[in-house]
Amino acid sequence: MQVGLDNGPNLPFSVMVFSNYLTQALQEQIIGQEYAVTALMRAVTLALAGMCYNNRPLAVLMFVGPTGSGKKHVAQSLARVLLGDERRMTYVNCQRLGQATNLLSDLHEQLLAGFLQFQIASLPWPPPFSVILFEEIDKAPAAFRDILATAIDQGEIFLQGHFFPFRNSFIVLTSSFSKKKTDQLIGRTIGFLRDGETDLEMPRQHLVVLEEIDNLLGPGLVNRIDEIIIFERLNEQNIITLLERQLSEIERFLAHFSIGFLIDQDAKTFLLRHGLEDLTHGMRQIKRAVRNYLEFPLADLMMSRRLVPGTTVMVKYESPRNFLNFQIMIPRLAPKRWPPMKPLALQAEAVE
Repeated sequence: MQVGLDNGPNLPFSVMVFSNYLTQALQEQIIGQEYAVTALMRAVTLALAGMCYNNRPLAVLMFVGPTGSGKKHVAQSLARVLLGDERRMTYVNCQRLGQATNLLSDLHEQLLAGFLQFQIASLPWPPPFSVILFEEIDKAPAAFRDILATAIDQGEIFLQGHFFPFRNSFIVLTSSFSKKKTDQLIGRTIGFLRDGETDLEMPRQHLVVLEEIDNLLGPGLVNRIDEIIIFERLNEQNIITLLERQLSEIERFLAHFSIGFLIDQDAKTFLLRHGLEDLTHGMRQIKRAVRNYLEFPLADLMMSRRLVPGTTVMVKYESPRNFLNFQIMIPRLAPKRWPPMKPLALQAEAVE
């Protein structure tokens, strides 16, 4: 969206509005999942403009989709865009809550560890806003889901002498659906119309999604959720884009140590082949391939002092081997025995 501004006697000009900048920032972090990007853009824009309910979180979002579709990655991307670092996101493992002998004590421990990140980084307290991720919310005990619903209404939670503010938080809940169920609900986002979808069709889709989530979490918590986003499985092009981004990150990491990095197309194809073996686990599969076949050998070469500042590593693949080749190139230096070269003086007659 662009807005025309009156430039006085001159011709009006167009400027990009905040939501466009935010969308671009999120798209630089997120691969695919256009519906998630749109939902995040709208939620953040409304929240930062102050158009949200008093004493409630800035937004409560639920990400639903198959394993490896990038639900946690999108939450981390939101933290990077808003907080500058994904490590400043508060993370709650709901499966761990379900196994804890003392639910409230374990919840306090996880929340405290996340909120302390702001104090360690010398950030203002309480923070202007935060991102809190409740991963695999469906695996939490029903008692916790009731506690969370109350905390959302009150904008805070009190545990073991500590108040944890929720009112200035973006709360993200994640849950995994089976591939079959995800395919039935693919691309559905509560509050959005898909291309070619009528207003009459949308309520029916809402009912299908809400019925599934109600059965999963119960209506008490579902009624507090602002957006429910169904994540699609990553396709082949998404995996290719993810690989290119990972290779760029590796190049930047090595450049920090003054080490050059080159990789040929055959090596990229080798990594893609392993990354595309199991699209069901999409993002995790390609990350696993890069970690095992590329990052680990590079780390081993660095720790062995074979790959040192000033060198360049060339990564190649030779069929039919099931590993990559790493060639270390060392810059050629002039022999120490050579005497230093003396600059030649210009002859006066050589200058016109």
